[in-house]
Amino acid sequence: MNLSDMVVGKNGLLVELRCQNSFNEKIYTDIIKYLSEHLSEWKSTGFIPVSDAVSIFNIIDELSGGSQFWSEEVELRVEDAVLEIQEMMSLLEE
Repeated sequence: MNLSDMVVGKNGLLVELRCQNSFNEKIYTDIIKYLSEHLSEWKSTGFIPVSDAVSIFNIIDELSGGSQFWSEEVELRVEDAVLEIQEMMSLLEE
C-alpha cells in the first residue's frame, strides 16, 4: 500500500479520524514503518517523491488541526502522532 492510500485513501487514517472519530493504530503503525523505511533514502538523495511529500503535508496539517468531535483519548493520541511524524521529518535536516 502506498503512503497516500494509508493517509487519505478510502480506509486511510485521516478518513477514519474524520468519519469515525477514531485513531487507527494499525494504519498509523504502517505509516510510521513506511516513513522509517524511506527516510534514509530521502535524506541521501535530498528528494521526497511528490506523492509522498503531499501525503506527509496532509497528515501533519490534518492532525495538527484537531477536531471538536474527538474524544480526549483520540486528541492526545493525535497530538503524540503529529509530534512523532514531525520529529521524523526533522531528521532530514541533520
